Amino acid sequence: MNFLHFARRSALFGLLLGLWQTVPAYSQARSYTTITAINVNSLSNGVQISVRADGILQYTDADSNGRTMSVSFPDARNGTGKNFINLNRYPVSHLQLSTPQGARNGIGLRLVINNFSQTNGTFVKTPDGQGVLITIQSDRTLPTVRGAGGAPSQAGAQAGAPAKAEEDGAMVEFAGGKLSLRAVKADIHELMATIARKSGLSIAVDDAVSRRVSLNLQDVDAESAVRTIGAAYGLALSPINGILMLSEGETSDLATYRSSQTQSFRMQNTQASTASGLLPNFLSSYVKVNAEQNAVVVTAPSQMLAKIGADLRKVDVPSPQILIEAIAVELSDTSDLDVGLRLGNPNAGQFASLDSGAGAITYNTVGTLPRNFEASLRALELKGKARVRARPQMVVVNGEDANLFIGSQRFILTQTNQSGQTQNRIQPVDVGVKLFIKPLTGGNGEITTRIAPEVSNITELDLGTGLPVLSTRRSDTTVRVKDGETIAIGGLTLDQEQTRRGKIPFFGDIPGIGPLFRSRKKTTVRTELVVFVTPRILTAESSNFVNNSGNGLAPKPSR
Repeated sequence: MNFLHFARRSALFGLLLGLWQTVPAYSQARSYTTITAINVNSLSNGVQISVRADGILQYTDADSNGRTMSVSFPDARNGTGKNFINLNRYPVSHLQLSTPQGARNGIGLRLVINNFSQTNGTFVKTPDGQGVLITIQSDRTLPTVRGAGGAPSQAGAQAGAPAKAEEDGAMVEFAGGKLSLRAVKADIHELMATIARKSGLSIAVDDAVSRRVSLNLQDVDAESAVRTIGAAYGLALSPINGILMLSEGETSDLATYRSSQTQSFRMQNTQASTASGLLPNFLSSYVKVNAEQNAVVVTAPSQMLAKIGADLRKVDVPSPQILIEAIAVELSDTSDLDVGLRLGNPNAGQFASLDSGAGAITYNTVGTLPRNFEASLRALELKGKARVRARPQMVVVNGEDANLFIGSQRFILTQTNQSGQTQNRIQPVDVGVKLFIKPLTGGNGEITTRIAPEVSNITELDLGTGLPVLSTRRSDTTVRVKDGETIAIGGLTLDQEQTRRGKIPFFGDIPGIGPLFRSRKKTTVRTELVVFVTPRILTAESSNFVNNSGNGLAPKPSR
């Protein structure tokens, strides 16, 4: 009985001790600070966001993928009264404040910055420790100027700030159903009130509209005059129950959103992000990119949609396509390499600069290849003096890269030095012919082409490891030729020394007289890679020609 009584008392004591240890975890108040304000300042090259608190503000490292950036405040609460802040200041679209799931006592905030495009940002704590400065960099430089009518532009200090009143005045006459007016920096509210009073039109102007209007109209319809003023100063005009409503063209609240329309413009030939970036900077707040559909989505007044759509169609034009015909020939001749370089060309002077005796890489424009080019090349192959390594035929969009590799993957031994110790590592390498070409044309019948050929060979096997030893020849140049002309690249030479040993069995191994029955032959072979590249601007006729033609260099199709 004494033992049972002792066990019960021990269990009760352990339970009370556990409860006493857990009470502080729930009863102890957690300290926090309150975010009191989020201010935004437009810069010429970006946007600066200032987060202020009533105490020391701690934050964790920010996460970013370019389009969205986030920063966490683990010991802060939201005291701004806002969870969504619509900025519409390029490159920032809007801000979102939220409390992460699992936050104890509602303490902890996460600020997500949503951007119009891929960009970078920096996060810096203020000297007093009560704030964080976030600078979002822009790929555009926005001048700090005032917009039409004195309204501040996107780069201004405060959106919606009232314009400075200067000399103003308006004279409005209405007779015979026609309106005549002359205004010099007149306040748009007063001007519309006068037009409504004299013409009988019902006009409403949103309080957010701040414009100084200057124009001169003679004998026009009153409603047409109001529409002209709205279009001239970037305002949205929409009839609502017989009332002409003027509001800001930029959608910033439900009132302006009601008077706007949204339309998606799918790009057929251009990336949507590229097309939107070609529009004027002040349209960035109206334009969004739908990457999944490759479309530019515009939310703006109806009279602006047609203009923006027409401008997008002007930049969404198909890029020219360029046909690249190339042939890589490896020539081998120990006596007269220059004979192979001429390849039957009737004008030997065109290939004279390709003589590789000096060991230099050379380039030459040889015009249109001669008709007997293929026959001469075939003759060299039959004599063993030439080997065609590749005959690629590629079509590439103007200004884009074209890459070709013909060969195989081998492995080589590399050595690295880490902490004073040498480590061996086997890594794969490409052995064969690589050809990098980037053509660019401005539509003037000329093509600027960057060409970087590379050829790699296995020269020998390492006696220690048995792995191949590679020899690589490469060059890189940019040349300009006419449509259909051929570029010849030479000087990619390689000298290989080969030693062949032979012996008569048994007799070659006899000591003393064995060397009399053994032979050794040493030969030196020089090979040179010559690359001929012919770029052509594709048309519908030449596209059909390419589809129906065989491999290799073909004659230039007639235009």
